[in-house]
Amino acid sequence: MVGKKILIDAFGSDNPDSFIQGIARVLRETEGVNLVVTGNKEYIENQLIGEDFDKNRLEIIHAEQIITNDDYPVEAIRKKRNSSLCVGLEALKKRDDIGCMISAGNTGAVIAGAVLLLGRASSQDRPTLLTILPNDKGGFTCLADCGANVDCKPHHLLKFGEYATEYCQKVLAIENPKVGLLSVGTEDKKGNALTKEAFALLKQSNLNFAGNMESNTALSGDVDIIVADGFWGNVLLKSIEGTAKSVATRMFNLLKKHAEKESDMLFVKRAIKELMSLLDFTSQGGAILLGAKKPIVKAHGSANEETVINTVKQAIKICNM
Repeated sequence: MVGKKILIDAFGSDNPDSFIQGIARVLRETEGVNLVVTGNKEYIENQLIGEDFDKNRLEIIHAEQIITNDDYPVEAIRKKRNSSLCVGLEALKKRDDIGCMISAGNTGAVIAGAVLLLGRASSQDRPTLLTILPNDKGGFTCLADCGANVDCKPHHLLKFGEYATEYCQKVLAIENPKVGLLSVGTEDKKGNALTKEAFALLKQSNLNFAGNMESNTALSGDVDIIVADGFWGNVLLKSIEGTAKSVATRMFNLLKKHAEKESDMLFVKRAIKELMSLLDFTSQGGAILLGAKKPIVKAHGSANEETVINTVKQAIKICNM
C-alpha cells in the first residue's frame, strides 16, 4: 500500500499517448496506488476511453500548456505556468497528500522547475540527479550526479554522496553503501582541483568512502555509489549506454556471421535481447532528483507504457523513504 499519492506529468514525453496508456495499466496492475495526473484533461480522458481501471484512484488536474525539449528551461518555467510540468510542481509543493512526482519532459525544465517552484531542501545545497546502473554483481550502483549540475564545488559532491547514501539505505536496502569518487586514477592524489578537494571532504565525512575510482570499473559493483559532478557523470552515463549498444550490435553481427544454421539465430536473438534488457537502465525506472523539498523521478523522454509501470514502482519505494 502507498500512503502518499504519486503525481504524473502526462505531457512532455516523446509519445504522450503511450505514456497515458501506461497510467491506465498502473491503475489496473498495481494495487493501493492513487495517481494525480496533470495535462489537458479532455485529451487524457479521451485516451482512456474503454480502459478498465478504478476511476476513483485517478485525479486529473487540467493544464493547457506543454513544455517541449525546444524550450529554454528557465524561460519555459517562467512563461508556461499553466503547463503540465509547472502545474504538477505547484501541486507537489502545496499538497501534503502527494509524495512524489514523475515527469518525462524537458530535463532542464524539470530541474529548473524543482528549484524555482518546488524549492530546495536546503538553501546551501543543490539537488542532484541520481541514476541506477545494473552492475556485474547482479545488484545496482547509483551514479550521482548524472547531469543536473555541470559546474560544482567540492562540498556539492560531498552532498551528492550523502543524498545517494540515504537513497541506497532506504530504497535499495543497502545498510552501509560504499562510495567511490570518479577520477582519472585510483591513487589519492589523482584528479583535478575539484576532485582533490572533494576527496578530502569525503574522506573526513561519515560516509563509507572507498576512495577514487576510474570509469572502467563503473559497472563492476565494487562501489554502491559513484560520486561525480554532473558534467563527467553524464559523460560516463552516455558512454556506458553507447558502448553497451555498440557491443551488443557487434556481437549479434558476429554470431549471425558464424551461425551454422538458421535455428542457431533463435538462441542468438534471445541472448542479445536478454543482454540489452539487463543493460537498459530505464527498465529500473528513471533518474531521481534528490535535494528538492520533495523527490521527482525523471523518466526518459522516450518513455512508454512499460516505463510508466517501472517508474511508478520506483516512486512507490521513494514515497516510503
